[in-house]
Amino acid sequence: MWQVKSGTIFDNVLVTDDSEFAKKEQERISSLVEGEKKMKEIQDEEEKKKSESEKKEEDKDEDDEDKDDEEEKHDEL
Repeated sequence: MWQVKSGTIFDNVLVTDDSEFAKKEQERISSLVEGEKKMKEIQDEEEKKKSESEKKEEDKDEDDEDKDDEEEKHDEL
């Protein structure tokens, strides 16, 4: 059984019985694939940075809440 990851896109599918034509198309498409890989790497890096930024913001919010709780305890005393 084979499963496809979410977000996988199939394009540039070629069905032929002409091996020479297939080889030429493979060479042409290979250059396109390299560009697509670079774009995917850039997209993944941007998503990683965004995720890290959101996590830092959540951690900061939790720290602020903890400080507020401590201040309220001190005020009660």
